[in-house]
Amino acid sequence: MAYSMPRDVFLLLEAAFNQDRDKAQAFAKAIECFAQTIEDQVQDRITHKSEVLKAELYNELRTELATKELMRVEIVGIRSEFAEVRAEIAGLRAEIRELRAELNQIRLLLKVLIGIAIFGLTLFNPAFVRLVELVLK
Repeated sequence: MAYSMPRDVFLLLEAAFNQDRDKAQAFAKAIECFAQTIEDQVQDRITHKSEVLKAELYNELRTELATKELMRVEIVGIRSEFAEVRAEIAGLRAEIRELRAELNQIRLLLKVLIGIAIFGLTLFNPAFVRLVELVLK
């Protein structure tokens, strides 16, 4: 953007140069060129700073993305550990089913043994033996 000196400032310059319009215009032109040069330098610095900031931001985002990649690896590891735990739980459930089946067999065997014991005690009881003798006679 070109810098243009205000009219009242130019009139002050003209008065400072004893109404010499050519010298005032030359000095005003030098000031305008100086202002334009400063503006160009500022614009260059802004552009350079913008590029530096973009590069820094890009590098920070790359490290963040790398961190996200590491998180994905960790999540995959955790999921595999969950699968292992689920497999262990399934194995424990199968073992519990087997133990329950054995326990049911032991209960049945215990009931049979109790029945045999009661039958044996009843069979060899002297009162029962006399009762059987009386019934069979």
